[in-house]
Amino acid sequence: MGNYTSGRKTRAALIDAAGSLAAEKGFSSVSTRMIAELSGENIGSIHYHFGGKQQLFDAVVATVAERWQDKPLSRLLTHCDLTTLPGQAEAVELVVRREAALLFDPEAPVWHCRVIYQLLHFPDPLRDAFRHAVIGPESETIIQLIQTIKPGLDPVTAHQYMYLITAPLFLHVDYREALLERLGMNGYDATYIESLTHLCVRQALLLLNLPVRETL
Repeated sequence: MGNYTSGRKTRAALIDAAGSLAAEKGFSSVSTRMIAELSGENIGSIHYHFGGKQQLFDAVVATVAERWQDKPLSRLLTHCDLTTLPGQAEAVELVVRREAALLFDPEAPVWHCRVIYQLLHFPDPLRDAFRHAVIGPESETIIQLIQTIKPGLDPVTAHQYMYLITAPLFLHVDYREALLERLGMNGYDATYIESLTHLCVRQALLLLNLPVRETL
């Protein structure tokens, strides 16, 4: 039991170190030595627990993807009545609030979101894996929702709507350091995140010509 627990801790430490370094430098710039030094483990443990650096990177991506896959967006939207305007508005608000909750989850390491940035900006098999596991299903669900709300909308324009709805949240993640410096803040607190989410929901509803609740 002790060896099993120790092994899990070692794996977690290696994933955390590899994820932190990849988020900062990009996967291609991270070496096994860098991972070992940051994690406090030896290089041999990378090969022992994962088989090599590439498999460790696969585990990093899988760890990030798991949080998005735990509660698929398509399943959450089944509770909304998309035949009515209030139901459509509820679905759009759910999309925005879920994105915000996952991106700014205080329980998740900051590097999780920065890894997504790295994955999407550089061609790599890891990017293809993340797109297949998360980006593809998420985007397809949001596009279908938008086209349900605005029938006849062509796919390109529907994608533009999606980016307008979600971009402010990803902007706050991708350019966290620059934005926090400009705001004079050490980090996004719960009040700031709620205010940002509130504004994004309102903007999305107005963009799609959906009813806006008085509290928004």
